[in-house]
Amino acid sequence: MAYFPMFVDMTERECLIVGGGNVAYRKVMVMLDFGAKVTVVAEDICDELRKLIAGDRANNGWFSSDAADRITIIKRKFEQKDCDGMEMVIAATDDNALNHEIAEYCKAKGIMVNAVDQKADCSFIFPSYIKEKNLVAAFSSSGNSPVLTQYLKGKEQAILTPFLGELNEYMGQIREKVIAEYDTEAERKRVFKEILCAAIDNGRIPEI
Repeated sequence: MAYFPMFVDMTERECLIVGGGNVAYRKVMVMLDFGAKVTVVAEDICDELRKLIAGDRANNGWFSSDAADRITIIKRKFEQKDCDGMEMVIAATDDNALNHEIAEYCKAKGIMVNAVDQKADCSFIFPSYIKEKNLVAAFSSSGNSPVLTQYLKGKEQAILTPFLGELNEYMGQIREKVIAEYDTEAERKRVFKEILCAAIDNGRIPEI
């Protein structure tokens, strides 16, 4: 079964991650990167997550005070009620039975759930992705071969560069102006294409 590709605005949406290990940490960083509000529930917390709590972000690159304000870590055993009110739940413990239990509870409640490395328990899966500002490319094998999606990601990284991320921001900034100045869709498409091609050929972002 192929999964439907859909890009969702996660800004300020509530996400629960159950588990405090390295896998959970990676999911935390992904969800924070896309603007979600993240709650982590686990009895044991890995060093990387502790650093987030302590504000030690030297090795996290983009990690900002805004991201720090969007994470809550609760150090205790998971309870089913932790899922209530969440828009997304990620079961990232090392206990497959617990991950299954979490998934079943969420499905019954209509909550989107991902149980790491347990495809049958997932209502959604994480793709491999590349993100340059608001420009995002994602790859999914429908859970069949993460190695293949990582291969595709590696190939695409040579194309989806930071420059294209900056160019995408510029195109968004001029979009309303171009739409206001040109009456037809054909004219707008022509202008957007000319601006895009010129920027790529010249290797620089035009002045606004």
